[in-house]
Amino acid sequence: MALAYQTARQYVLSVLRTSILDGTYPEGTRLRQEEIAKRLAVSTTPVREAFRDLLAEGLVWIDAHKGVVSRGLTATALREIYELRILLEPMLAARACTQIGAEALAAARAHHEAMCETTDPEAWSLLNEKFHAQLVATQSQTRLYELTGSLATAARPYVVLSMHVSPAIIAGNNEDHAGILDGFEVRDAALVEARARAHLEKTLYALAACVAAPAAAPSAA
Repeated sequence: MALAYQTARQYVLSVLRTSILDGTYPEGTRLRQEEIAKRLAVSTTPVREAFRDLLAEGLVWIDAHKGVVSRGLTATALREIYELRILLEPMLAARACTQIGAEALAAARAHHEAMCETTDPEAWSLLNEKFHAQLVATQSQTRLYELTGSLATAARPYVVLSMHVSPAIIAGNNEDHAGILDGFEVRDAALVEARARAHLEKTLYALAACVAAPAAAPSAA
């Protein structure tokens, strides 16, 4: 198992997600728990947990007769997810930046630096989630936090796909994150909100192009 994965669940999730995105499991493919566990040399527990994660991400659905079935990404779903993210996440970031503590800020900076040092899409994706989680942790008890969290989960497979299709996107995202982080460090809510919105708008544009060219994604095998 790759060192980037902290748990068997993360490993299985990564392999299955990439297999769906790169067409190894075309839309409508039945995913058999026992077969996947045997192929990946894990127990059925992390496979079952990964299925739940994929369901939350919208990459599988449950058929009454077939069980867990793969589904594809669509430009329509992408736009809906990001239009909502563009409305809500800059607001959350603006509120969080005035309340973030020094420890969380330092942790976010460390995650950002680690992201700048990796070119692996899956490793970057895991660090990206930790980075954003540190920045907005003070808002974790709010409804806005819950809403943006569910949208981020739904966006995750699109983000991973984009990293595979166009590795240059990682560098652009790192640059955007640096600007957002700078805004947090000076506690400038207006600046953070503007940069977060610009980042999401640019991401939507880049992802739309990637969804149109999913065949470029590499195999997870």
